[in-house]
Amino acid sequence: MSQPSCPACLSPLSGQSFCSQCGWYRGMQQDAQYLPVGTVVNPPYRVARVLGHGGFGITYLGWDANLQIKVAIKEYMPRDFARRDPLSGRVLAHASAEAEFSAGLNCFLDEARNLAKFQQHPGIVSVLAFFPAFGTGYMVMEYVEGRTLKAYLDQRGRLDWARTLDIFMQIMDALRAVHSTGLLHRDVAPDNIYLCGDGRVKLLDFGAARARLGGNLQAGDTQTVLVKPGFAPEEQYRDDGRQGPWSDVYSLAASMYYCLTGIAPPDALDRVKQDTLKPLADLGAALPPAAERNLLAALAVDASQRPQSMEALQQRFLATQAELPAPAKTAIAHTPPSNRQALASADIDRPKQFQWWRWLLVAGIVLLLSLILRGRGERMPASSPIEAISQEIVSPAGQERSEVNGPAEEQQSALRRIRERQEAEQLKQQQEAALKRFEERRRLEQAAQSDKQTESAAEHMRSLCAEWGATMGCQEPGNSP
Repeated sequence: MSQPSCPACLSPLSGQSFCSQCGWYRGMQQDAQYLPVGTVVNPPYRVARVLGHGGFGITYLGWDANLQIKVAIKEYMPRDFARRDPLSGRVLAHASAEAEFSAGLNCFLDEARNLAKFQQHPGIVSVLAFFPAFGTGYMVMEYVEGRTLKAYLDQRGRLDWARTLDIFMQIMDALRAVHSTGLLHRDVAPDNIYLCGDGRVKLLDFGAARARLGGNLQAGDTQTVLVKPGFAPEEQYRDDGRQGPWSDVYSLAASMYYCLTGIAPPDALDRVKQDTLKPLADLGAALPPAAERNLLAALAVDASQRPQSMEALQQRFLATQAELPAPAKTAIAHTPPSNRQALASADIDRPKQFQWWRWLLVAGIVLLLSLILRGRGERMPASSPIEAISQEIVSPAGQERSEVNGPAEEQQSALRRIRERQEAEQLKQQQEAALKRFEERRRLEQAAQSDKQTESAAEHMRSLCAEWGATMGCQEPGNSP
């Protein structure tokens, strides 16, 4: 790095022995189960602080000395099967679990290979390198600021329907790409969904991903994985369970259920015996009835009753949003500039007794314009719900971060475009109705004014004839020769 940096958080150091960002100092005691800060695992990569630790691996913040960028470095370290030698830092398998350790390391390599298939996908973390070191395996991935959806929910509480749908539309896009290559993720859950600080959403942890053949996993695969209670479908618990895209459909729907209610659905095996899944409305979640029906259908215990593909589920949600009525707006919309000019020209010759009405109309239109514009500003603090979230998750040093980045997909804006079209159509109808009312009222007033002017002229003529009739040759209407 071009200037001294903290070995733990990689922030610039104001001094040589203490970091004001994360609290690191020289000689700081470190946990023996992790690699020491500053360890070079394989040039040009060195590890910094720990970002996360699961049952099968440790993720470190890292530094690429060649590219001069931060990276995320994931280490295979199954705490039930291995330990770390405190002197050398090597990972040593327990004598009784060498076979399990080796099998897990092969799965770790499979995860890297699976992720490598989606290098250019915006919703899936990208792998930069994979190598063996310290008796185990390491995976280097791109890194951005952010946090997992689980961490965000733990801090902020459950989400509304709009934000939930915006997040999971992007995850559905990623899973469609995964399924198109013949893979299943099999571990979709809030702790494997990452909210980037720039508003993007990533799908993490492909450690449980497996290939499928003709709708089932490959023959000989035991299918025994670490299922997450509440998020895994019942077929994932069984060696003979027929798994397919519908299995990830269940896990995704369970994650949406968790976002909306704050609790996970009951374990799928318990639901086989007695289904105690509560409707979302009973748990205080507010969403359109059709959306709730689609979500509960995706949570069906019987796999054949769920949408059979991620695309089918996505289309159901899009159709639900398209059917929603447009938000209520002010009854009279503003008048277009061209019409305002025409109306102003028509008012030039209007008699003075009607001037008060014209100014009252103008004042009303100005007031309505200000209310509409202010309402739009209040309803759209960010261009999408996910951008509102992203403004809240710019993490200071020391908070949870991970390893993802990428451009946003167009799908997340589909719902917003539908709403905008509905609002535009309603605004157009309101404008036309307002202009019709205005033109009709003006026509009636002009007709009334014309009648009054005609009557006034006739009365004046009768008065003149009465006084000067002999010299003017006046005749009553209808008595002309």
